[in-house]
Amino acid sequence: MKLIAIDIGTTKICVLIAQQTINNDFEIIGIGKSPSKGLARGVVVDILSAAHSIKTAVKEAELMAGCKIESAIIGISGSHINSFNSQGMISLKHKDIREHDINQVLAVAQSVPLPEGQQILHAIPQFYTIDTHQKVQDPLGMFGMRLEAQVHIITGAIGSVQNLIRCCELAGVKVQDIVLEPLASAQAVLSVDERQMGVALLDIGGGTSDFAIYQHSAIRHTKVFPYAGTLFTNDIAVVLRTTSADAERIKKEYGCVYHSYVVPGQEISVECAQGDQKMIIYEQEVYEILECRITELLTMVHHEMEHYYFAVPGGLVITGGGSLLHGLQEHAQEILKLPVRIGKPKVAHYKEFLENPMHATGYGLLVHGMKKLNGNDRASFNGSLSQKVLARMKSWIFDFF
Repeated sequence: MKLIAIDIGTTKICVLIAQQTINNDFEIIGIGKSPSKGLARGVVVDILSAAHSIKTAVKEAELMAGCKIESAIIGISGSHINSFNSQGMISLKHKDIREHDINQVLAVAQSVPLPEGQQILHAIPQFYTIDTHQKVQDPLGMFGMRLEAQVHIITGAIGSVQNLIRCCELAGVKVQDIVLEPLASAQAVLSVDERQMGVALLDIGGGTSDFAIYQHSAIRHTKVFPYAGTLFTNDIAVVLRTTSADAERIKKEYGCVYHSYVVPGQEISVECAQGDQKMIIYEQEVYEILECRITELLTMVHHEMEHYYFAVPGGLVITGGGSLLHGLQEHAQEILKLPVRIGKPKVAHYKEFLENPMHATGYGLLVHGMKKLNGNDRASFNGSLSQKVLARMKSWIFDFF
């Protein structure tokens, strides 16, 4: 059995093909990547360009694996993603709590008005309460008169979801499942113990930075920040008046956000935006540009944790391509006063390529796919392809935790 994951990012497309092994694990057999075109902050803005980028990465992965990709699991993020907590309550008709009762109280929690064009993508149970007594994680089979559920609801724009599906279809790939990207990244870089004790995850991508908090093995809070890699690159290009391509090169080679990593007097040759001319700048200048923007992002993260009173003994795990900035771990620790580590997927094959924070989402999509194969698929499909995918997204909550 083969698993295919497509990480459709603002700056890159990564396709991973895996083969299921006899011990219910998987082995990577194909990798494809290409620059991403037609997306801005995780949202499709040019369907044909985005489809061409996906098709290029798919072809490369197919060639390496020696097989044809027909369907895949894809990730979703973007500025259109929102979240909030909701509660549901029902009276119990039977003495013991049954599967029907749990489904009913979750349905009540989801019966909330949504802005026009928004759709519930995930409704994730945080905890249940029986007769206003102690909180429980799984009430099935317990006794009581009233059942309450606290649910974390994540919504997204219907149009954005459908456009993402359409891009894949034009690239010759059917969408098998859609997963919210920070949830996939968490599967790749967070341990079971971290999710249980309390941990925060910050996935700094190309278009957006996805933030999530876990406690007691359940997701408690999510947030999408419009600050990410492309904005860092744009800051460098604007301040230094250089080309976007050279600004990206400077960010990758000299990007530093902690003072101890700056090399005094280090000169950098920069292409001028006006033409073929070049100028000399210092690494200190790049540091000052990036440190300012990263501090702004981390301050927002700190505000989210303080505003919602979340304790995270496990600290913060930073992943995604933006986590590769030199000194980010140390800088985050100073600002947040928390333990901070850079999250990398733990893989058995192609370590040099895959054990990199920028591939956390793609690898996490495969982990999710394997869990689905080894478990029970509770989704039932009706209607159009987009409706089927959304149904699968809602059903994923039963297999994630």
